Amino acid sequence: MWHRLIPLLLLIAVIIFVAFNFQSVRRTIVYKLNISGDPTTSCCDEDMIAKSDGKFEENADMAIFNSQVIDYPKTSLAYANSQAVLGATTSDTGAEKWIEVSLDEQKLRAWEGNKLFMEFPISSGLWAPTPKGTFNIWHKTRNQKMTGGSKELGTYYSLPNVPNNMFFYKGYAIHGAYWHNNFGHPMSHGCVNSPLASIAQLFEWAGPVVPAGENTAHASADNPGTKVVVR
Repeated sequence: MWHRLIPLLLLIAVIIFVAFNFQSVRRTIVYKLNISGDPTTSCCDEDMIAKSDGKFEENADMAIFNSQVIDYPKTSLAYANSQAVLGATTSDTGAEKWIEVSLDEQKLRAWEGNKLFMEFPISSGLWAPTPKGTFNIWHKTRNQKMTGGSKELGTYYSLPNVPNNMFFYKGYAIHGAYWHNNFGHPMSHGCVNSPLASIAQLFEWAGPVVPAGENTAHASADNPGTKVVVR
């Protein structure tokens, strides 16, 4: 008798799962079918980036990701602790520095010539693609507010104090992500999400160099941006 109820029980289990995970399932389906409808294609516009002072916004009291309020480090001291890397160095062999982002592998590698400096998993574009090509970091900010996504689709985000931003193409950046720990899988609107400790080290290693006591740097002939290859 019980075996006749198995199909019904399985159907009920599927309905319950979908009901409790509706937004997540919807986001996955629309992405796979390339019909997301989400208009966001990068985290920031260039004017907003240029106007940013890169300072930590101490008064920010809320962070939202995928339309849900999340916990996040609310003080600059908390950030400093979360990004600390014991024994971290910023090596400089004199060889050309460049950054490789592999979308297929969901990994970032930093090179000095043909010598690997560091490697770590990343999360590239899920709801919008990460642009492929060869670029150079044109601007850096230590902290940046990022907003976008769609409330209707459940992909809305409002994220204060995103750390260690390296903008390599328009509003697309390699930056830290405190709102998820799913690195190795696409999770962004086109940017390259990175673990906090890893991105803190990469930020100091890559050009343009942010002067001591400053929170932003714009690439120039005297302070060039590191090459970024996305493939």
